[in-house]
Amino acid sequence: MVNLLKQNDFFAMRAPASLGVADVVALKDGRRPMLIEMKSTSRSAFAGFPPADRADLLFAAALSGAEAWLVYWPKRSKPQWISPEHWPPTDMGTYVPKQIAPALR
Repeated sequence: MVNLLKQNDFFAMRAPASLGVADVVALKDGRRPMLIEMKSTSRSAFAGFPPADRADLLFAAALSGAEAWLVYWPKRSKPQWISPEHWPPTDMGTYVPKQIAPALR
């Protein structure tokens, strides 16, 4: 994904081992930053992307003025860009992301 974005004139970098809320961060002049979660499992686009992780990504995107995206890219297929409007609901209520919770104590 990083190479594909770079070919389209984005500055893109991945978060090694997915230690952050997004797998890829993409920046391009004149566009909102993008925080991208990558999934490649054959099970479904949302396998391994539970409600809490979706809420974390949405919160980080809102906090930074970025767009949140899920890119589903199973083997031998093309990447599918899925916007949050097409994600299952998080049903998290007044959720506090795990990265923010320690600062609130």
